[in-house]
Amino acid sequence: MAEINALSCVGQDDVVSLRILCTMDRDGRQLKLEEVDLYGNTALLKACYLARFECARTLLEFGANVFAMNYFGQNALTLATHAGHLPLVKELLRRRSYKDFNLSSMIPALCVATLQKHSALVAYFTQLDPRSVQETQTVHGLGVAELRGIIKAAGRLNKHNARSPPTFINNRLR
Repeated sequence: MAEINALSCVGQDDVVSLRILCTMDRDGRQLKLEEVDLYGNTALLKACYLARFECARTLLEFGANVFAMNYFGQNALTLATHAGHLPLVKELLRRRSYKDFNLSSMIPALCVATLQKHSALVAYFTQLDPRSVQETQTVHGLGVAELRGIIKAAGRLNKHNARSPPTFINNRLR
């Protein structure tokens, strides 16, 4: 039988068991709510990546570390943005500022929303900090405009590759 921990509860979207574990942890039983998986994700980071809103809210309610980052430099806001979950993004921003989240991530939330084509999140982040849109960059120096250009170029390449000539393997005349 597998061990029941916060990470497994989030993976199974089991909010009831997660709440029991959090209560036990709060009561001093040291169940390690901040333990990490192979990628350095805490239960909160995993909940954000999987868009498990109730799990994330439960973890936040019980004091999960909103400053945690995984081994790839992603934080809770980055992962919730990747999942495209606006209510979860708003819940996280009640606990930590948008600017602070972005300063601690290799790829700011606006860049992630742009890459994932989550237009509602792009609009939301732009509304939060309209002046930073021109200044926001990944650690690689790519801004929002460059990311949009990359997405368009990739779309053109995909269309071009979809019309490739038949090869021996997929030739219907074989």
